[in-house]
Amino acid sequence: FEEAAGSLAQEVGSKWEDGDLEVEDQMYGERWTRGKTLTALLNHQTHHRGQMTVLMRQAGLKVPGVYGPAKEEWESYGMPPQE
Repeated sequence: FEEAAGSLAQEVGSKWEDGDLEVEDQMYGERWTRGKTLTALLNHQTHHRGQMTVLMRQAGLKVPGVYGPAKEEWESYGMPPQE
């Protein structure tokens, strides 16, 4: 994942300018701006991270903190999880 995400970020950062986010491409039979496509990719990734979190907890595995400490990490710090 890190390799693919890093590669995408590198390509977009080095080859696109701000105006390229408004360029439209064919996507699923529609015309999407590239900004919309990047947003859809981010939302899709977030959805799958949520799925993995649920599956890991059901399997009794430790969930790593990706956007800050996970519930399990707060407990290991001796603190109640943030709400």
